[in-house]
Order: sequence, then structure tokens, then C-alpha cells
Amino acid sequence: MKQKMSYQQTLKQTFKLNQKMINSLDFLKVDNVEINQMIDEALQTNPFLETKTLPVEHDYNYLENISHKITLQEELYHQLYGCKESYDEEIISYIIESLNDKGFLSYPKETYFEELNISKEIFEKNLKIIQSFEPVGVGAQDTIDSICIQLKKANKIKAYKLMKLYKNVILTQNYNLIEKRTRLTKKEIDELFKDIKQCDPFPCSQYFSFENYIYPDINITIENNEIIITPINQPDLIVNDSLYQVVKNDEQMKKYFQEAHFLIENLTKRNKTILMIANELVAIQEGYFKYQDELIACTLSDLEARCGFHKSTISRTLNNKYYSFHNEIFPLKNLLVSKTNSGDSSDSIKKALVLLISNENKNKPLSDEALVKKLEELDLHCSRRVITKYRQQLSIPSSSKRKIKN
Repeated sequence: MKQKMSYQQTLKQTFKLNQKMINSLDFLKVDNVEINQMIDEALQTNPFLETKTLPVEHDYNYLENISHKITLQEELYHQLYGCKESYDEEIISYIIESLNDKGFLSYPKETYFEELNISKEIFEKNLKIIQSFEPVGVGAQDTIDSICIQLKKANKIKAYKLMKLYKNVILTQNYNLIEKRTRLTKKEIDELFKDIKQCDPFPCSQYFSFENYIYPDINITIENNEIIITPINQPDLIVNDSLYQVVKNDEQMKKYFQEAHFLIENLTKRNKTILMIANELVAIQEGYFKYQDELIACTLSDLEARCGFHKSTISRTLNNKYYSFHNEIFPLKNLLVSKTNSGDSSDSIKKALVLLISNENKNKPLSDEALVKKLEELDLHCSRRVITKYRQQLSIPSSSKRKIKN
């Protein structure tokens, strides 16, 4: 696949580099907006940093108005630093880095067991530590799980137990049905809803406000049936070595000179790592980009085997990284697709489910068991439990609720 770098950045007057920012930065974790902020500041503060090319007009002005906001991951690591419970650093870092833009787990728990090669007990032990942090409800599987965590933390034990046992009934907000199933009085149901309404279904939203801009890291295009991957928004920085020859006896200037090289070396490593992983992901999902095929099964373990990076490195690299395709922006980690036990991709099964259900007899809709058999006819294999899970993820009601009554 072809690759080309097109880096431009406005050359700014330089002063003093924020050494703490540079030395503490994990380049792989940082998104493109923050990288551009950092480079802009470095160009202003380090006398040895310059751009190789003259600037091209881009609408980067908004970057000057964005102040650095602590990320959810940074906040969790800060709390982890003061945690007195024992934990596995690799496992807990993997979980933190995998949290999606709602602060929830990105994958089913079974995927974590498989990818980390650990038992359910070890995973749950480390996850519970994260779930004990602020904001309460972080690290949940979904909004319902997050509400349950909040209820338990607030010592609303009765409401917590009811939500765990009867969540599908409670979510209907049908008083008669809730009263029948739970044997609660109307007053008790009112109290239950009062407790639930005090919870925040998206407790991590403060870290993912609409003020945050998304800038893609790569652009993907198709030209003559060839996939072209183009890295974007990375300025081509160089170090002014001739200036160093003039001031090399100044100790402070030596620090600036070393910091300039440190920045360029780490940016180069970051860009190469993103490109290598993106290349493998796009190669695996070639049919998706060229022919609009469904995404095929691809896990972190698959990428580890193909590109040689550790799974934790791949997870950090993909977090908050985006690609542009057909003028739309998507998270790179969306190209990761879990497998069923049979090896079929979840994406292909979900697409088949939508197709089967959209074409079913509305007077006699397909049960989950019937959907399993229909999928087998398409050479797609999974259990009824998996069908139920995927159907719920797609917000598709059960067959009884899909039935049209005459």
C-alpha cells in the first residue's frame, strides 16, 4: 500500500519548552488534537525546533482556544497511584485504555479473558478496583450496569438488588407489570424510581464533552482499486543544528537541544506505530473498504501476531485514534471485530440478524432459537445466548414484542 506524509505547521517564535509536559507524555496514548497542541507549544518555546516546509493554510485556529483537559484515563491513573489494594498493572492498564468514550468497557468480558489470557476471577478483581474510582459508574458494561454500580455505592441496596434481578421489567416503567413481578407496592416503586433517577446513566460525560474536537490520524482512500493510507495533521519538524553550534556551551541551550530531539524521535515512533498497526488492520479489512463487505473477525491477538507489538501497546495505540474514509470519521478500533466460538465475526452475524429480522413475517416473528437455525443455513454459527446478546446490542426487541397483533 502507498503511504505519503504531508506535514505542515505554522512556524512560530520560540521561547521556553514546558519540560514537564514533554517528559511525562505517553505519545501513543495522545490523540491528534493534543499532539498538535503540544507541537504548537513546542514550536513557540524551543529555539531549536523548526518546520521543514512553509505553512499551508489549514483551519487550525481552533486549537489555540482549546485548553488541556484531563482525560478520563489520566484521572483513573491518578486514582490508581493512590490505590492501596493489590492489582495487576498490565491488566488494569489494559482495561483503563480500552474504555470507550462513555467510560464503559469496549468489549464483552469474555473478550478480555481471551485477550489477556486470564480467569474471570482475576479480571473481576482488577475491574472492581476501577469501578471503585470516581466518577462512580466508570468501567461498567453499559448504562444499566453503571446505574447498578452507583446504587450499590450509594448504599441503595434494595434498589440495587431489584435492578439486578428485574432490570428488563423495571425499564418498561409499567407499574402493573413491575408490581406483579416484584410484588412491590406503588409507593415502593415510586421510591425505586426516585433512587434510579438520582443516578447518572453517563457518569463520565464530563470527560467527553462536545467541546472536544476529533481529528483523524489517517485518511483512507481508494484509487484504481488500491487502498491508499495517508497520515495527516503531523508537522514535519527538524532541529536547527547550526544554531546549536553557536550556543552549545550554554547548559540551558543543551537541554532545549536534547528536548527537541526527544520530541521528534518520539513523534516519529508514534507515527510509525500507528501506521504499522493501521496498515495491518486495513489489510485485514480490505474487503470492507474496497467492496463494502462486512468486517471480518480480527482481535488484538490477531494484530499482535501480525505486527509484533504487544496487545497492551496495540490497545494504547488504537485508543482515541481515528481514520477518515469517504468524508466520514471513524474510530480505528472499530475495525477490531470479536469472534464467536465458531470463529465467525460478530459484524457478519449482526448484519445477517438485521437482514433476517427485517424480512421476517411480522405476524410470526423469528425467535432467537429460530434465528440460530436461519444463521446456520447461511453458514454462520453461534449460540442462542449470543443471538440474544447481539439483538440487545442492536436494540432489537424480542420476538414477542416484534409481533404485530391483528
